[in-house]
Amino acid sequence: MGWSYGGYMTSFVVTRTDRFRAASMGAGLPNLVSMVTTTDISDYLVAHMGGEFWDDYDTYEKHSAIYHFKNVVTPTQVIHGQNDVRVPFTQGQEFYEALKRKGVDTEMIVYPRTPHGPREPKFLMDVSERIAVWFEKYLEE
Repeated sequence: MGWSYGGYMTSFVVTRTDRFRAASMGAGLPNLVSMVTTTDISDYLVAHMGGEFWDDYDTYEKHSAIYHFKNVVTPTQVIHGQNDVRVPFTQGQEFYEALKRKGVDTEMIVYPRTPHGPREPKFLMDVSERIAVWFEKYLEE
């Protein structure tokens, strides 16, 4: 389970191994190509990747979970803030829709009015419970 960069790593790991019973991706970024053109920190991402995606598409693809989706079998929860401009909501939506299309158990939790992580007290209280319930579902398997 992870949030933001941890969510990125969560999306990445479930495309590389089946060793986990379940995963939870919070504000994850599985597609660096679409991320760089929609985030509020595109210059940071381009610097981190070493250049624009059109100059080095292979690097962006290599480091994007969505391009390695074929092997995903791990049930994965997706959590995202509706008003996230750091990691836009569409990043979580892409991964969630791909999980559904592939038949992998999933759920998507969208927090309204929420930027790059819950801020409202009721959402702060809710998110940990949602993650715990998701993992408990797979504890016995």
